[in-house]
Amino acid sequence: RIAPPVFGLGLLEAVPEETLLALADPDDRDGDGISGRPNRAWDVVEGRQRIGRFGWKASAPTLLQQSAGAYADDMGVTSPYFPGTDDPPDIDAETVETVTFYVQTLAVPARTAWTDPTVRAGEAIFHGIGCGSCHVETLETGDHPVRAVAFQTIHPYTDLLLHDMGPGLADGRPDFQASGSEWRTAPLWGLGLTRTILPQGTFLHDGRARTIEEAILWHGGEAEASKEAFRTMSKEEREALLAFLRSL
Repeated sequence: RIAPPVFGLGLLEAVPEETLLALADPDDRDGDGISGRPNRAWDVVEGRQRIGRFGWKASAPTLLQQSAGAYADDMGVTSPYFPGTDDPPDIDAETVETVTFYVQTLAVPARTAWTDPTVRAGEAIFHGIGCGSCHVETLETGDHPVRAVAFQTIHPYTDLLLHDMGPGLADGRPDFQASGSEWRTAPLWGLGLTRTILPQGTFLHDGRARTIEEAILWHGGEAEASKEAFRTMSKEEREALLAFLRSL
């Protein structure tokens, strides 16, 4: 798996659990073919299950746990949150908390060309073919210890829920309540800067998609209808939709 972007995560952490539960429709009661559901992961600090929201399968409920888990799993660095067999751990709690605060406060890049007519047309297509059913444009944050991210209107283009994306993207690796074919909806804000920051940057959980177009065409499962709409639309419509995505 490749590392996802780390900006705006404090804002996503501040979205109330009630908002995510209201977006969920695990039994597809509205019949739109979309059945997002939250992952419920173990909170190592509180010692209970909570709604997960970070990681490719929403397997971390907080940024503190995501940061401590990255230290442990990606770098082999132990901490009081994931001590392993080290006594004392490699780093202390204050180090993890400081890094967590840094990630919580990384700002989201501003959109570009959002008034361009082609971009506006692409935005209408995006919603018209159902992409916004999972990539929810607007969320409201609630209370949070970091006041700068509390009570904000944000546009992350995600519902932070799990969706079955079909066999093409399945990795066969469950994570807490996420199945091997379920993935958390990836936020789209900042998408257009991927190649600016990393010219050889790729997309999807394992980097298999070399372009945004390829990433869309790998969608299946709950996103099959939207993928097919993209595949069969006119060249002009596809270019407008991609212009919109690159403006985020």
